[in-house]
Amino acid sequence: YNNFQEYYGVVNASLSSPSLVRQAMLNDCSGNYVEEWWQLRESLLGTCSGSSALDSNYFRMYKINNNDQLFALIIDDNDLDYQYLDTSDDETLCSGEWTDSYGRFAGDQYHLPNTGLGEYVFSWWLLDIDGDQIADGTDPTNWDTDGDWLNDYFEIEDDMLDGIRGNSASPIRYDDRTTS
Repeated sequence: YNNFQEYYGVVNASLSSPSLVRQAMLNDCSGNYVEEWWQLRESLLGTCSGSSALDSNYFRMYKINNNDQLFALIIDDNDLDYQYLDTSDDETLCSGEWTDSYGRFAGDQYHLPNTGLGEYVFSWWLLDIDGDQIADGTDPTNWDTDGDWLNDYFEIEDDMLDGIRGNSASPIRYDDRTTS
């Protein structure tokens, strides 16, 4: 497992570098070859495959039924000793089992969010930058807001160091520096 896989959330070991991603000839939802970060995300998570995306989208935040174990959950466990687990003082910060007050259609927060009616995961904004119910990460310094496959923090840092804006290399091409 390497930094490339960590940054893009790649769980497939055969896609462990930008070169391997390009060689895999992955397709996006429109059938085009993956060339941009958002196309890679579509391909990896299967977001265009209808209801089967519920199984393939490992960044999905909302819980779909009582058997579903693939949902967002952030807690502050407030335990003084990490070896002693006391769930009585846990504070839930984000939960895919609960519905946020923002966009809530009906009921209290203690029901599974109905995303079809526009409901959101409880405290969804802690993980989701764009409201699509897919986790983007917990730290804004890890985000790529301009879609160029480069972490904004490193892009800005490079611009500050060399004084030239926008000349940073893209991490999807970092290993061999070719663009074709």
